[in-house]
Parts: sequence; structure tokens; C-alpha cells
Amino acid sequence: METVRAVADDLGYLIYEAGLLFKGRNSSVVVKIDGLSPISHSDCETYSRELSRRLDEAGLLPDYSLEVSSPGIRRQLRSVEEFERFSGSPAKVIFREGDEQRVVKGRIGRVEGRIVALHDGDKTIEIDFDAIKSANLEF
Repeated sequence: METVRAVADDLGYLIYEAGLLFKGRNSSVVVKIDGLSPISHSDCETYSRELSRRLDEAGLLPDYSLEVSSPGIRRQLRSVEEFERFSGSPAKVIFREGDEQRVVKGRIGRVEGRIVALHDGDKTIEIDFDAIKSANLEF
């Protein structure tokens, strides 16, 4: 996985998710790249070519398939930093409130510490990040 991250660093991408599945001689490498601007098909091709070149040079995997993609427009929000990054974007958040589970759709507002504000029409709901079970952008 060092090679996966090194290629991303060298090309200016972030790794959203990466996995390696060993299946005997045939392994699968699956990588989702991210960036500060939207990821294009061309970005995926560039990353894929460079990662493939480096994996081949290193001879780490004799036979493998490689899948490179982006997190997509309905990407999962997994950290406070991602909520900050996508402030102003529409999102769907599922969170715990006491013993209940709530679902809210709205625009991501300010993030202060670990509190995320979500604007649902004319009301603002403040959610502790630790209470969030799942959250996705809703473009």
C-alpha cells in the first residue's frame, strides 16, 4: 500500500479508499482517489497508468487487476475535515439522538470543533460528529 500512497502523493491526489485482495496469483487492487478539485476520468487514467507502471517495476504482484475510480458525487463523509471541505453542499446525515435514530437532509453549514451544523430549510440542526452513523453528499 506504500506504492498506492506514494503515487497519489507524487501526482497530487489523496487516497479516499484503497484495498488489495489476494486471490492466489490473481490479485485485485482497488483504489478511489480524491483531490481538492473534482476527480475526472482523465485523473483516474493518469493515476492508473502510473500505479500500474510502479507495481510492474517492483514486481510485487505477478498477475493483478487494477480498478481506479473517484468517491463519486454521493460520496460518504467520514471525517470532520470532509464536512468542513464540503461546507455549503447538500447532504443526508443519519445520526443518533438519545435512543433514537434521525435522518436529516440539508446543507452543511459551519463546523466548530466536532459539531456539524446542517441547515434544513429555515432551521439549523447541530450534530455532534460522534453521533453520526453515516453521511453522504446529496447532489
